[in-house]
Amino acid sequence: MRRLFLISLAACAGLHAQTVPQATDLPSHPFFIKDTWYIGGTGTWDYLTMDSQADRLYIAHGTTVQVVDASTGALLGTIGGFYEARQVVLDDTGQLGFISDGGQGKVAVFDRQTLKKVAEIDTGANPRSMVYDPLTKLLFVVRANPPAETPAEAQMEQPTRRRPPAREGPPAEAHTESKVTVIDTQTETVIGEISLPGLLGFSVGDENDNVYISATDRNAVYRFDAQAVAALVRDPSGSEAGVKPAAGSSPEAGSETSPETGPEAPKPPAPVALDWTAGVRADNPADGHLSVFSLSPECADPTSLAMDNAHMRLFVACGNRRLVVMNAMDGNKVTTLPIGPGVDAVGYDQERGLIFTANGGAEGSMTIIRQDVTDSYAVIQTLPTRQRAGELAVDAETGALYSVTDYLGVPLDKPGGIGTLVQTPVKGSFQVLEIAN
Repeated sequence: MRRLFLISLAACAGLHAQTVPQATDLPSHPFFIKDTWYIGGTGTWDYLTMDSQADRLYIAHGTTVQVVDASTGALLGTIGGFYEARQVVLDDTGQLGFISDGGQGKVAVFDRQTLKKVAEIDTGANPRSMVYDPLTKLLFVVRANPPAETPAEAQMEQPTRRRPPAREGPPAEAHTESKVTVIDTQTETVIGEISLPGLLGFSVGDENDNVYISATDRNAVYRFDAQAVAALVRDPSGSEAGVKPAAGSSPEAGSETSPETGPEAPKPPAPVALDWTAGVRADNPADGHLSVFSLSPECADPTSLAMDNAHMRLFVACGNRRLVVMNAMDGNKVTTLPIGPGVDAVGYDQERGLIFTANGGAEGSMTIIRQDVTDSYAVIQTLPTRQRAGELAVDAETGALYSVTDYLGVPLDKPGGIGTLVQTPVKGSFQVLEIAN
């Protein structure tokens, strides 16, 4: 009997050794808020950008970009002079960065060593999300439904960080149109402009030179090839459909002669306009360069994107508390997972196979999803964070996460009843949350 028991025990032990941990198992060291760094500053905030090599966190915060030492939490410096800083994108040389300024319709170029601006490039109204493509050296600047002929003062009054509620109904009207400004970062000039249907949101690139942009009012994602766009805007002399000079530009650029002053310096080529709005449907990509990936009905109001380059999977965070995993090559849905309310950002840690969503709604939370194999995903933790902590950056080197928020308070010394109290940010309360496991 004892012999039979030992044999059975050995068999069970062998079976246990062959068991593969399931994605639903909690991590042995759950994520937690490790530290809080109070760095101050005023105004609303937008996207976070992590430079893992330099150990720096860039925060688009109101009229400034704050630069934080991620190893100590110290504020290294600020880059100012913006009406509304929205996103920081870094080039592949380690030298330059780019900042979109929504209120002024510009992209600022800055030196990453000195944190000084070195150039400003006019983009047109309402620039926000950006993608830098290392191969073509192009910067794609997404301008969500920029108003036509709107005075700069009116643009500055428009709030941009607060998003509309998730859309559950049919797509928006077909005439809604947004722009993508194409900047050559080597010459620091605008060389093209892409017109796309709908209200564009967040954008991300992959290692195959594809650019993905969410269309929030159409519950879809657009994809185009950066190299194809580079060929069109750098050599517009071909007969491609949908290619034309930008409005108000001369069809030819070059030296001009003035009878009074003689030959003038050659003018830069006029930006090329790519109109991809006509007839864009999921079964009819515009001009053969644009793919349209539908997210309905699983995803309403696609808010943010993240990319798994190793497996070509696109993670789409949606306003209706869902995360859609999509095959980035053909647009097919892989799976859908639940996330928290008020998501503003999604991040992916490729080294550790973890997906994170920062949910700023309700009391604030972070949804943590583990990827066991290419297409096996499960939520493993919901971490309570803080109210309005909806942005996120992932440190690819250490696996640490960063989010930001502030405290709201009411002035009790002002006259009036309880119904007249209005919450305002508490001075000096803007903070960085360092999250680790």
